Amino acid sequence: MISSRRRIYGDDHEVFRDSVKRFIASEVVPQLDEWRHADGVPRSVVAAAGEAGFLGTAVPEEFGGGGADDFGFLVVLIEEAVAAGATGLALLFALQAGVAIPFLLEHGSSAHKQQWLPGLATGELIAVPAPATLSGVAAARIADALLVHNDGDGVVLTTLDRPGVVVTPISENLAGRDAGLADVTLGDVGANTDLIYPTTFSRDLDLWFAVLALASARTAMALAVDYVNARKVFGQPLAEFENTRFRLAELWAELASLTAFVDSCVQQRAAGALDAADAAAARLTASRVCAQAVDQSLQLHGGYGYMREYPISHAFADARFLQVIAAAYSNPRETLASTVALGAAP
Repeated sequence: MISSRRRIYGDDHEVFRDSVKRFIASEVVPQLDEWRHADGVPRSVVAAAGEAGFLGTAVPEEFGGGGADDFGFLVVLIEEAVAAGATGLALLFALQAGVAIPFLLEHGSSAHKQQWLPGLATGELIAVPAPATLSGVAAARIADALLVHNDGDGVVLTTLDRPGVVVTPISENLAGRDAGLADVTLGDVGANTDLIYPTTFSRDLDLWFAVLALASARTAMALAVDYVNARKVFGQPLAEFENTRFRLAELWAELASLTAFVDSCVQQRAAGALDAADAAAARLTASRVCAQAVDQSLQLHGGYGYMREYPISHAFADARFLQVIAAAYSNPRETLASTVALGAAP
């Protein structure tokens, strides 16, 4: 719909997408309503995704991964999960494969890589970053470990099976209910001094929240196009009305430019050249366009958009969920404000 072939993708990505589509259709869609009512996905679906080779595409072969220095495959996985309405599962994929795994690859010791990467690549282990407040932690219900910012400038990898750790599930969330949200109370995370890394993961968080928001926006656009072509008013498809066509044209322009920018950031990240300011800008822009896309699509659906049996109602709520969750992790405005204050040109 928006550029038939994006530069980020090649033939291998399209073959991968076909595999992901089959996986989503057989392993996710039939159980999605059940997971929403249970307020989270089971570990089994993460393990199934790992067994299919979806989580470890960027993990070196020595640790059981695909060895592809390419994050485009993860973007495909996220896009297809969001398109199916499994936004919470897509968030888990992004946090584990887009943040936790690259963090360990780049900053973990040899022993820690051997301990964690094979299991994370296969989905047998689950590790995700946590917001500073440890409130509303995605996938915390089923996670084995969290990446947590300590009081200084470092990050601690802390396991959740330690004495004193309390995981309190959050139930009946309005949106993103398959995300497995929970509040987490830790003991003295500083006790694991050998697992403290003097760095941060904010740049990768911004990048993958941008990817999630873009996927949500593109899904909303697709839902709008499908609906206005199927819906007739006075015997004429809604898609043929000038106002509908112009609103979709404006949204198409926003999505086309955003897609190019986010895809470029993904490629830069794979090359090790993505700076924090670009990641922050991508996230801010994607969040704005996503809000515009779900709002426009909901309006084009009319009253039907508020009915839960219509996918746009879930997409609308999940888009807001992603925005709220992202805000709990970091504030990209602070990153950009510091850059602007130094007089850097975009």
